[in-house]
Amino acid sequence: MSKKSKIISIILIIIFIIAIVLTGIRGLNVDLNYAEGVSVLFDLDQQFNTEDIRAIAREIWPDGQIVVQKVEVYDETALIKVSSVNDEQLQSLADKVNEKYGLELELADLAVQYNSNVQIRDIVAPYIVPMLIATALIVLYYSIRFRGVREILDLLIKLIFAEGILFSIYAITRLPIDAFTMPIGMLVFAGVTIYVTVKHEKGKLAK
Repeated sequence: MSKKSKIISIILIIIFIIAIVLTGIRGLNVDLNYAEGVSVLFDLDQQFNTEDIRAIAREIWPDGQIVVQKVEVYDETALIKVSSVNDEQLQSLADKVNEKYGLELELADLAVQYNSNVQIRDIVAPYIVPMLIATALIVLYYSIRFRGVREILDLLIKLIFAEGILFSIYAITRLPIDAFTMPIGMLVFAGVTIYVTVKHEKGKLAK
């Protein structure tokens, strides 16, 4: 390993340690769709633009994440998910929606549902078996193709570093864990595998 590679490895290890410490202290940031929160549902009995509802919600909950969705078959029911809610905010929501759409919603017309948080392990779980199978097949291919452990170790080390970098980005920047996190991890896994495999294939052909 060259001096430059050693320095880069040391820097990355320090970053990984920082990310692990930060995760232990404050945990990872989870997208509102997976976090503990409150869902408010109400019928408008007409088609509506989610951006209009999001703008109303942003006036009432100016801080924090907001999720706005259409539900039901005819897309006439709105769902707003926020981290917390009180009666004053609900009344303000009813008033603003009434003003925007000419309705007569009351507090009783707003259905409030309290949602528990989704464990990160539940988000990761569906991907564990496919990742293990893919890794086993890749190691088998390397064992047959290159007939040595050096190439296998090179690939596994680069995969660990690549996924570690991705984890560190989420841990240090507080980027929310969402539906795209694991697919991104799979893309990183595939990208690194292809890159390292092509490099070793070129090295084998050059011999």
